[in-house]
Amino acid sequence: MPRNILFAAALLLLGAIIGSAIARYNARQHQHTRAVMALAQFHLDRLGAAAQRAQCADYTLERERLGRIYDELLQAFPLAYAQDAEFHKRADALQGALRPTAGAGGDCAGAAAAVKRIRDACDECHHEYR
Repeated sequence: MPRNILFAAALLLLGAIIGSAIARYNARQHQHTRAVMALAQFHLDRLGAAAQRAQCADYTLERERLGRIYDELLQAFPLAYAQDAEFHKRADALQGALRPTAGAGGDCAGAAAAVKRIRDACDECHHEYR
């Protein structure tokens, strides 16, 4: 009986070690994409706050930063963009949402609507790929 318990404990420990190694490997493998997504969420939140407070300079800056993060997305997922039509469609939708709207001018007219378009583009992609 004690021998069986000891054997089961050893197997459990071995399984935990292997599981931990696999988890660490997977976490390391996707760290860039998670970092890009965390940065995008951070700047999207700041974009929304700037639009809500009607701070045009901050709004423009955050929209430009999100545009640079979009470029990072294409670098993080080059094969998906080249080979996956659905991802290509979602990435292009985000790019279109990030473009300044015509007639927005310096007073940031339509900033709230633009933020909603950007959030919707992000949410649609996350709905498909999470």
